[in-house]
Amino acid sequence: MKRLLPLLLLLLAPVFALEPSWTQLDVNGDGQAEHLAITNLADIAFNENGQIVGWYVKQIKGQNFKGNYAKAPNLVKPGLPLPGTVDGFTPTSASFDRDGELMVASFSDGATTLRYVINPRMYSLKLSYTSEQPATLIWSGINRTDQPVTKILLSGSDSPLPAGSGKAVYAAIQSKANKGYAFILTAGQPFQAQLEPQPGGAVISVELPAGESELTVYGGLNELVRLHVEGLYQLPGLFNPNIWGKLSLGLLYIMELAYKYTGNWGLAILLLTVFVRLLLWPLMHQQFKSMAEMNKIKPLMDEINKKYKDDPEKKNEAIMNLYREHNINPAAGCLPMLIQMPILFMMWRVIANYEFDQGFLWIPDLSLPDPYYILPALYVLVMLAQTLMMSKGNKDALRQGITMNLIFIFLVLKFPAGVTLYWVFSTFIGLFQQWSINKQLANAGTQG
Repeated sequence: MKRLLPLLLLLLAPVFALEPSWTQLDVNGDGQAEHLAITNLADIAFNENGQIVGWYVKQIKGQNFKGNYAKAPNLVKPGLPLPGTVDGFTPTSASFDRDGELMVASFSDGATTLRYVINPRMYSLKLSYTSEQPATLIWSGINRTDQPVTKILLSGSDSPLPAGSGKAVYAAIQSKANKGYAFILTAGQPFQAQLEPQPGGAVISVELPAGESELTVYGGLNELVRLHVEGLYQLPGLFNPNIWGKLSLGLLYIMELAYKYTGNWGLAILLLTVFVRLLLWPLMHQQFKSMAEMNKIKPLMDEINKKYKDDPEKKNEAIMNLYREHNINPAAGCLPMLIQMPILFMMWRVIANYEFDQGFLWIPDLSLPDPYYILPALYVLVMLAQTLMMSKGNKDALRQGITMNLIFIFLVLKFPAGVTLYWVFSTFIGLFQQWSINKQLANAGTQG
C-alpha cells in the first residue's frame, strides 16, 4: 500500500500550464549557471555568449522537470558546436526579458545583436541577427539517436537531400523519419545553408548577410499534428504520415472546420464527436442491439448451462441453436468497440499535440488534463449509467463492466481534457442510442 500511495498521488496531482519564466540554473554541470527559459513545451538554456547549451523537449505539456535536466530529452548534442554559435561574435551584454507572453533573450557587442524570441505556445523560436558585417551561424544537434535523418531542401527542388549546400527552403535534423524529435530551420525566403551529417547528429551552417536577417528554429516533437500547428507539415519531404497519420489529419481537418463556424474549440470537439458518432451509428446500433438481445435470452442461457453442465459439446450446440433461433450474432458486439479504440487513440494524438488558444467552460487548456476532475467525474457517471443500462440485471455483465471502467478511470485522469470531453459526450450519445434500442425491443416484445 505504501508503494501505491505515491503513484496514486501522482495520478491525482492537478496539471496546469506552466507560467513562462526566466531562471538561472546550471543545467549541464559545468559549474556555470545558465539562463533558462521555462515554457509549457520546452525549456531552453542559454550561456552568456548567446549559445544554446540545452534544449529540453517536454513529451507532456506542462511537464515540470524541477531542475532535473540530466534525464530530460535534450536536442543539443555534446561534441558538436553549440547551436547559436556565430563566428567572431563575443557579446559584451545580455538581457533576458518578457514581452507580453513572449520571452526574449538578446545578446550584443555594440555593433552586432543576436536576438531570440520564444513563444511559450510553440516549439519554434525566432532568431534574428543584426550587424553591418556578414557572419556564419552554426546550428547543430539532435543527440537522440545514432543515425538521425538529415534533410536539406534546396530552392527549386521537389525533394530534399541528406546533405548539401545552397539556397535552402529548410534544413532539418530528425531523430527518426516519422517520430521522435526534430530541429528544423526555415526562413521567410530561401537562405544560404550547408548541412553536414555527423555521428548521432548534424551541423547546419547558415550564411547571415550584413543588415538584418531572421530565421525560425523548430525544436520539438517530430509529429505531424505539431508540425501542422507550426506551419511546417506542408514542407515537401519533411514528414510522410502513415495511414493512421492521414486519418488523424482527417479528424484534425474536421475539428478545425468546426472551429471555423463555432469560434470555440470546446464546441468544435463536441461537433467532431457528433460527426464520429453518426459515422459509427449503424455499427453501434448493431452492437447495442446484440447486447440487449443477449441480456434478453440470459434466462434461457442459464437453463442450458444448468442442463448440460456435464456435457460441453451438447451445451455449445444448444447455445448455437439458441443464437440462430433468436437471430443473434455473439461477435457483433466486439467490432464497434475495436473500431472506437483507434479513434480514441487518434483523438488523443490530435488533441494532446494541438495548441488551443482558449479554454472551455472551467477548462483552462483542452490539451491538458482537467485540473478540477469534473470531466473524470462525469465520465464515471455516464459509464456507470451505460453499464447499468447494458447489463439490465445481468450481474456478470454488470461486474465486468464496472471492472473495465475502473481501469479506464486511471487513464482518464491523465487524458487531455479535450479527449475526455469527446469520450464523455460520445458515451452520452451512446446512452441515448442504447435507450432507444431497448425501447424498440420492448415495444416489439409487447406487440409480439
